Amino acid sequence: MNNAGRFDLANLQITAARALALLTPISGLEGMSAVTIEAAFAYGSGGATASIIVGSSLDSSLAAWRHIARFDFTTASAVKMANISGLTAKGITAYNDLASEGVQDGFLGNVLAAYVVTTGTYGGSTLLTCRVAVR
Repeated sequence: MNNAGRFDLANLQITAARALALLTPISGLEGMSAVTIEAAFAYGSGGATASIIVGSSLDSSLAAWRHIARFDFTTASAVKMANISGLTAKGITAYNDLASEGVQDGFLGNVLAAYVVTTGTYGGSTLLTCRVAVR
C-alpha cells in the first residue's frame, strides 16, 4: 500500500455554528485495505451538536465522495472509534448516506477526508479531532 501511516483529518477548535464543510483531503492512499478512525470531542461549554463524517473517494478529481463513518457528539466529552475494511465481502447495493453513528464497511477509495458540521455556539476550549491509521 502506498503511504501507509497515521494522518490527522481534523483538528479544530469549535466556536460558532459551522455548516457542513469538507476539510483538506489526504490523497495518495492507493492500495488502502483498512482504516482505523478515532474521533475525539473535548467539550468546553455551550453548543448543541457536532458531527464528523469521514468520506472516501475513487474519483481523482475528488468530486464523488462516499461517507464511510459518522461520529456524532453533543455536550459531553467523548472518544469514538471505527474500523473500516476494504476487504469485506459485500453484495451489490445502492449507496445510502449514513445515519447517526453509522458505518459503511467494504468501501475504501484512494483518498480520505472529513466533513464537519456543528450547531449552536460552543465556548471555552471545545475541540474536535479526527485521526486515522491507514494500512
